Amino acid sequence: MNDPINKTISVPLTPAEAFALFTDGIDKWWPGASHSVSAAKNKSPRKVGFDTHKGGKISEITDEGETEIWGTILAYDPGKYLAFTWHPGKSEDEATVVTVSFKATEAGTRCDLCHGGFDILGDLADAVSTSYLQGWDIVLGCFATTAKTPVHA
Repeated sequence: MNDPINKTISVPLTPAEAFALFTDGIDKWWPGASHSVSAAKNKSPRKVGFDTHKGGKISEITDEGETEIWGTILAYDPGKYLAFTWHPGKSEDEATVVTVSFKATEAGTRCDLCHGGFDILGDLADAVSTSYLQGWDIVLGCFATTAKTPVHA
């Protein structure tokens, strides 16, 4: 199954708010205990970060203080569109590509995620892409749950 994975969720936020939560707020919603480089060592990351500019990095700070790069931001259009390479726990040579678009709806924002480029992984492409089918459901579920939680100042 080397076809791109497409996932869509809706959140009760404006596109600008949804985009900001997805990027600036990633440490609030990302399920690091189960979906991180640290999780492979039965640990949780200290922090997950998303640089807010093209060329920036998506990274994890481990409990030991080490930085693990998950990807590089290829496109960054606040409130509208993101594209980034994706290789948590792997080398940059094994990077796939994720895009996320944010579109206003009557109820908030529709977020469309597409994850492709699995062919770069050769014989592992099928297994890796299949694992992301469920993985993105879990991750986006955490994003949607956080987006629905009122923020109290």
